[in-house]
Amino acid sequence: MNERQYKIIEILQKERRYVTASELAEKLSVSKKTIYRDIQEIVETDPTEYKIRKKENFGYFLEFYEKSRWNEDQFDHPEERRLNLLLFLLSIAPNKTSIQKIADRYFVSQSSIMNDFKHIEKKISPFNLHLSRKNDGTFIEGDQLSIYRIMSVIIESYLTQTGDLFSQYDIPDSIKDIKVINARLMEIKELLHDFQEKHDLLLDQPYYLTLFCSLLSIIEKHTNNLQLVVNDENMYEEIDKGSAIYKMTKNLVDKLEALYFIQLKPSESYYLYSILKAYKLNSRFLLNQDTEKIMNEQVEMLAEQLIQKVAEKSGYQFIEDKELTEQLTLHLHSMVYRLNHQIYIINPIIKSIKSNFANIFNLVKYCTNELNKEGIYDKFVTEEEIGYITLYFQISYDERFANKIPILIECTSGIGTSHLLSEKIKKNFPNILIKKIIAQQRIKKSDYDDVELVISTVKTHSIIDKPTILVSPILNEEDKYKINQFIKNYYQQQVILSEY
Repeated sequence: MNERQYKIIEILQKERRYVTASELAEKLSVSKKTIYRDIQEIVETDPTEYKIRKKENFGYFLEFYEKSRWNEDQFDHPEERRLNLLLFLLSIAPNKTSIQKIADRYFVSQSSIMNDFKHIEKKISPFNLHLSRKNDGTFIEGDQLSIYRIMSVIIESYLTQTGDLFSQYDIPDSIKDIKVINARLMEIKELLHDFQEKHDLLLDQPYYLTLFCSLLSIIEKHTNNLQLVVNDENMYEEIDKGSAIYKMTKNLVDKLEALYFIQLKPSESYYLYSILKAYKLNSRFLLNQDTEKIMNEQVEMLAEQLIQKVAEKSGYQFIEDKELTEQLTLHLHSMVYRLNHQIYIINPIIKSIKSNFANIFNLVKYCTNELNKEGIYDKFVTEEEIGYITLYFQISYDERFANKIPILIECTSGIGTSHLLSEKIKKNFPNILIKKIIAQQRIKKSDYDDVELVISTVKTHSIIDKPTILVSPILNEEDKYKINQFIKNYYQQQVILSEY
């Protein structure tokens, strides 16, 4: 079809009513005879997803067949189509596609797609991504982490719009205010829901988003006959086919292949295996299970060197904080596994960390880069990972150099929700000191000894003799009121005790 014929389809699709030949002729500045001829040529192409219905004295109506994807992905506004197109380009990156294929995909003209590109470029620019248009195709250019960052933003926006309260990511207004229409996202969401239920998992937000992005990328590349770029050099670790991780991975791969009639490559299956193993490794550390089997001297030295360098540069004696050394070493073991396997998890609160803890974040970033230059650790540490490391130093700083009300945060096992709650408490209650963040399965009675309050996101807990406030991970206004009341009562009690 020519460009004008694409515009006819676009007009009919947008209007969703009978449109006369006179209206079409006026909109396109051509004669009615030209419209009649164009409609006839469109009909003769025998499109597989739609047909043009003609009704005497009423005009033309665009009707989609029952099994057409357009029944699921119908756009009321160009911005919805652009966001859908952006997600598609991100999911197939760094593969190229043609403007003609995109025009066919969305039933619009090439000029409309060119205009869409201008809007897309503005959206991806803050993420250090570039829309590259060359003779052999169009593609999004940038590193994989940046691609996953904006994919996660769109996915989070979709989850929020569909009523999922999982969202914690800082979603820009340019995306948040647009309806995310993409049938594939619902399919993956349902797939992950069933997968987690079957294997009794509750994926933390960073891993959920990373797995979500990976699945979307695999599906789109396979269904569009494109190449998934995976570095096979990372397949150095022998897969234990008797392990629970392997069985989970195989189940996930089998579901994907059956649902989309595709066959994953070994490198694709291995990457999914690595994500799930990284999640289990992280969960094991949070639950303090079997850590002695995984700890190694190289990572222990990395933790010691990082703490020493941050202490030297800051003047604060972090090296005296044994709990910091223990907790950071555990975290770095899972981080090193992720980076060694090119698993780039998304830190949903990175913007808040950089804003609220800027001094320590920049200090940790500088010291990490120095260790990288010195060859202590040879992989590039992303800002997402530096953000998580920052939280450990921030907690240590607050505990050792501030006089605050000591509290304990009790969570499930996530690094996302618990640290989000911690960051919000720090921001709203500067006179509170978060002594510990502990997973429910790992908590001991002695953990309550040196705290005045327990703030918990767990409905069932084993607290006996300490005041407890049950809150949401997002810390709503009711939660803040309850904490404020405790603080007032606490200081009033301190005044009464000081009078005796």
